[in-house]
Amino acid sequence: MTATFWERKTFRLATLAVISVLVLGGLFLILRPDQPAAMPGERPFELEIREDGMNPEEVSVREGDRVTMSITSDRPFELHVHGYDLEQELEPGETTELSLEADLTGRFPMEDHDTEEELGVLVVEPR
Repeated sequence: MTATFWERKTFRLATLAVISVLVLGGLFLILRPDQPAAMPGERPFELEIREDGMNPEEVSVREGDRVTMSITSDRPFELHVHGYDLEQELEPGETTELSLEADLTGRFPMEDHDTEEELGVLVVEPR
């Protein structure tokens, strides 16, 4: 017994639909945007402060990350991280650690507390 015209057409459409779904699903898996990390992580940074600013100029993390900055400076001063209201005394030639939980999102200037000179910025992206 042979299939009728409509049975063949229905079979072709069903096959095409299944193939389309499989191809689109595969493309989604390959091209999807980065997924956020399942758990916030420890984010260590080494910062160097010189007369001309901070290197790197920007510390970029995700909300919920635990940030630890190891900072060296060529001069004594007090570093202030706005928004988090953290202050840390720095001495030339010494490495000082400053840690925080990145629980506020946005751009937070990091500056010399006395002169209010902006040295760099902490950027906390939403998770």
